[in-house]
Amino acid sequence: MPTSDLQGDPLWWVSLLFRGLPKAQRCQVEHSLAGAPRRSGRVGILRGMESLRRQLRGSRWNLSIARALAEEISGDKAGVRALVRELFGDEAEVRKRAADVARRITEKDGRLLERYFDELAGLLETLPLDENRTRWHLGLVMPRVAHTQAQRLRAARTMWVLSEDKSNVVRCSAVEGLGLLALRETSLRDEAEEMVERYLREGTNKAMKSRARGVKRLFEKAAYSRKKSERTRAIARM
Repeated sequence: MPTSDLQGDPLWWVSLLFRGLPKAQRCQVEHSLAGAPRRSGRVGILRGMESLRRQLRGSRWNLSIARALAEEISGDKAGVRALVRELFGDEAEVRKRAADVARRITEKDGRLLERYFDELAGLLETLPLDENRTRWHLGLVMPRVAHTQAQRLRAARTMWVLSEDKSNVVRCSAVEGLGLLALRETSLRDEAEEMVERYLREGTNKAMKSRARGVKRLFEKAAYSRKKSERTRAIARM
């Protein structure tokens, strides 16, 4: 369930009342919102929340839609809160789409969802096993929003659990996620390299091996950058 941080937001309760209206009344409200002056911040927020809700339940879904939605709500705190709420809804398909949008947001800036790490981590750890795509997306979100050592270590433990999953896509997120964590938490580097080598040896499909190779390239690039910085500092001290 969402935290009190979400439920304490007045717009949360307003949106619930809005959803409970008959369709004809919702259409009336939407019509009124469409013509409302832009100076009303609350009206604009409510309109955006309903737009997000509608798009997550639309008949079509693809990568372009997910990226467009991520771009639309990035930097909008109310939009991000609304997205997180959708992750805790009752509809599995909506959860999957919301997780997809969260993934696209964190590809550019994980800080936008950092405050929700505990909620997202708990969700990933308890989702039904048959929600493979949702777990795949969240398996990449969780490492990107982990911003303390304790959170990164918790995320690493989850990545190891996911690495043993029956789903190929979930296992793909595990190696990539642990790789991202190891770049910021050096104590995880040996574990991440062990997982990468195991995936390269035993990966059951091309996607898994490709993800492992990608993580290996990230490590090599980081090592090169580190050595270059050390040389630059050594020259500066001369």
